[in-house]
Amino acid sequence: MTDFSIVIPAYNSLPLLQRALGSVCQQQEVSYQVIITDDSTTDDIRQYIHSLDNPHVKYYHHTQRLGAISNWNHGLEIASSGQYIILMHHDEAMNGANHLAKIKRDMEQKQCDIVVTNIEVHINGNVKSTHFTTWIKRYALRHPSLLFLINTIGPCACFAFRKEQLQPFCEELHWLVDVEWYYRMLKGKRAYYDKSIVTHSIHGHQEQITQNIDIANYFETDRQTITRLHNGNRTIRRMLWFNKILIINTKKLFRKI
Repeated sequence: MTDFSIVIPAYNSLPLLQRALGSVCQQQEVSYQVIITDDSTTDDIRQYIHSLDNPHVKYYHHTQRLGAISNWNHGLEIASSGQYIILMHHDEAMNGANHLAKIKRDMEQKQCDIVVTNIEVHINGNVKSTHFTTWIKRYALRHPSLLFLINTIGPCACFAFRKEQLQPFCEELHWLVDVEWYYRMLKGKRAYYDKSIVTHSIHGHQEQITQNIDIANYFETDRQTITRLHNGNRTIRRMLWFNKILIINTKKLFRKI
């Protein structure tokens, strides 16, 4: 068994995929397997991966598009060799050659099921500052229903977990799909936030999912679905209501969505 299975769902952006994959292939002191599930409409990524001839990289191309979330789940389904799993979108990247070694160290020393890393968001070459303290992030990991109010974790590449903890994403959801997944993955688990490990995330590009969906509409449909899936959990319902009032409505007011 290898130390890590890194799942990279790909879609049509070879430069971003190259950056993401390159950040994994530079990792030292750990063993890893990269699984690329390609939903692209072009042949660019397939040709690039085959040109690498890297035995650590496994490539799967869909003859018919699965769609984003089904593509994520397909990658997780075949991530069979790693003791730890990370799902990393093609617009994310690991920072430094010891990124995975630090996560493995935390898993072993802290005896946890999940390690959450820090996040650095890049928009048009600029770094966007984050406003969550270490205390807030660690508190949310202990009380994951708070994530339905605000996602303090960030993208999926910040979330490493033991293979035996794996659960699929809910394919009924759109905007809150990662938050609902975090909630289920964290509930009753031992999780640790490590500020010193940084994951890069590129925002503002054309392939970014959030650039191409109606956030306000999907939030409302997701809110109804999550309420049903979690049997009307009062805390979750309350967090979603605050999210709508404090965040969604404010963004609509300032025409951010």
